[in-house]
Amino acid sequence: MIIRSRRAFTLIELLVVIAIIAVLIALLLPAVQAAREAARRAQCINNLKQIGLGLHNYHSTNNTFPLGASLNPYQVGGTTSWNCWSAQGLMLSYLEQGALYNAANFMYAPEWAGTAAYPINSTVLTTVINTFLCPSDGNAGKQGWNSSYCASQGTTTIGYPFSDTDYTNYHLSTGAFAYQRAYGIQNFGDGTSNTIAYSEFVVNDTSVNGPKKTKATGNTGSGGSLTNDTFSVGVPAVQADWATCTKTFQGGGFGNGPGSNWTTGAMGYTMFNTVVPPNGGGTIKWAACRMGCCAQAQHADYVVATSNHSGGVNVAMADGSVKFIKDSIAILTWWGLGTRNNGETISSDSY
Repeated sequence: MIIRSRRAFTLIELLVVIAIIAVLIALLLPAVQAAREAARRAQCINNLKQIGLGLHNYHSTNNTFPLGASLNPYQVGGTTSWNCWSAQGLMLSYLEQGALYNAANFMYAPEWAGTAAYPINSTVLTTVINTFLCPSDGNAGKQGWNSSYCASQGTTTIGYPFSDTDYTNYHLSTGAFAYQRAYGIQNFGDGTSNTIAYSEFVVNDTSVNGPKKTKATGNTGSGGSLTNDTFSVGVPAVQADWATCTKTFQGGGFGNGPGSNWTTGAMGYTMFNTVVPPNGGGTIKWAACRMGCCAQAQHADYVVATSNHSGGVNVAMADGSVKFIKDSIAILTWWGLGTRNNGETISSDSY
């Protein structure tokens, strides 16, 4: 009788093979994740380019960019300077969204639950548009948080006009967009290629344990440093506001962050300001701060450009180009990029 021996893996050989496979997976996974993030970042850049193209198509027809926020009634005899149409809403027909534009009733505000405006525009309000969502933000498009991109109010910090009836009190902004104001290329003394029009921000994570970079803070006091232009009060005074915001935030005083309905033209919905550096400059952890009232990004005084891209944020300049701004950008350089007519000369190697 011939006895054939059967050779099998020894335990040591099996462990070696498993170890080699584990090492290969450990090497491949970061590469795969990096490739996927590169694709997501490319799509984010493309979204901002589409918005920039829509802005210029709008401008070619109207000789201005759209209002940052319109002024519409929410019911007969009731008008408010917030919760009105955003720049994204006003330029829908220039973003290949003609059907949605035609479905909107611009005689009324896009949202205000329990009033006449809400049922009139609720279909448009709840529609998710992929162009307005950054694919690197997993919460974008969920739970009604469907605006990853925001129009720049420049270095202006006051959230909205003081009066709904006296138009002389409607403030101007130093940026490309403002409440109830429209600016055209003729208003960009610094040049459209040197002025930020749009940025991205990470939408609010409504879960209790969601990342704090998506949260806002408020109820912080009078906000004495707030002004139409932070240049006029200087960096130390504004940083004092940030310190107050941070103290409140660290004490648990935080609530909903940015990125709610794309239809609504307001700070924290579809507008931000270029005051706090991108992603807080690596030190500020809150996404927005509403001085003196309410722990929420909506109608906040400081709204931060944030992203899940490593090291910075994508921005669309007013000429339609898209640039990547590092978190480490100098504060005054970031402020200068936000202003459209402040006379700065900013070198591209400074950001």
